[in-house]
Amino acid sequence: MWLDALYSAFEYLLRVIPPTVLGIFIMEWLVEMGLMNRLSFVTAPLMRFAHLREEIGVSFLASFGSPTAGNSMVAQMYNKKAIDKRETIIASLINSFPSTIVILRNMLPVLIILLGTTGLIYLGIVVFVGMLRTLITLVAGRFLLQPKGECAVECEQEKQVGFMEGFKNASRLSARPLKRIIVTMTIVSIIVFQLIDAGFFDSISVYLNNSFISRYVPAGGLPIIAGWFASNIAAYTIAGNLLTTGMLSSKDIVITLLIGRILSSIVRMRSSLPFYVGIYRSDLGVPIMLISLIMQDGIMIVVTVLLVIFW
Repeated sequence: MWLDALYSAFEYLLRVIPPTVLGIFIMEWLVEMGLMNRLSFVTAPLMRFAHLREEIGVSFLASFGSPTAGNSMVAQMYNKKAIDKRETIIASLINSFPSTIVILRNMLPVLIILLGTTGLIYLGIVVFVGMLRTLITLVAGRFLLQPKGECAVECEQEKQVGFMEGFKNASRLSARPLKRIIVTMTIVSIIVFQLIDAGFFDSISVYLNNSFISRYVPAGGLPIIAGWFASNIAAYTIAGNLLTTGMLSSKDIVITLLIGRILSSIVRMRSSLPFYVGIYRSDLGVPIMLISLIMQDGIMIVVTVLLVIFW
């Protein structure tokens, strides 16, 4: 029912909005307190290599704790016109690697329990794909962006304000962008979850599952693919059962999980769409989401093909 979809949408928003608020506030507070340059030295070499503002390195570090907070920092810099559209896209793509680590960190115990060494192999491949995507993005930034110099875009004088003054200023400066982000994220989330309830994404899953998949999936691996379209936990559980019973080898399990991950990325857009559009708005959020999806799946397809050939 539409009420269930509405409940799911608000449940999703309750998870996403708090770190969004926190991320934007922290960004403003770091600037107000003059702490931005003190933190950026950790990732400064990478940022300088990619011709990115060194402050973006702070959002990269923040993404390991909360991907929403990290991306919110980038969006705030874009809204303040500190970075342009191209630099925003590259910064967001770089921040996707910590997002992958955060998700897989939570899945690590499940993968070890259900799949053992096979799970660790699969996890290592996914992390490798994420690292490779980040390296490609850094190289792209070096060629597509102009060098920023030692002080990034501009050398700003370090502010000297008290803790409470910085807190008040950050709260005031955060209020306006947060209103827009929260409203946009709420509207998009409600629409997406209503589409889920109407079976829109399920129809896509059925179409994919009944088309060309069976030609490339190892024999007996289709249940894992079907599980992917429900949830990653379902896919891992089914894979664990097939591995334990000896129906599929370790190689077959890894390849099937990778194929399922690639195919189900279309369906996972139902959660990434409100995330990106809510933070970056539709004119920037949709391109970021699509570029990220294409890069992720493209690299993973190449890696999967190489595994099939050489493993």
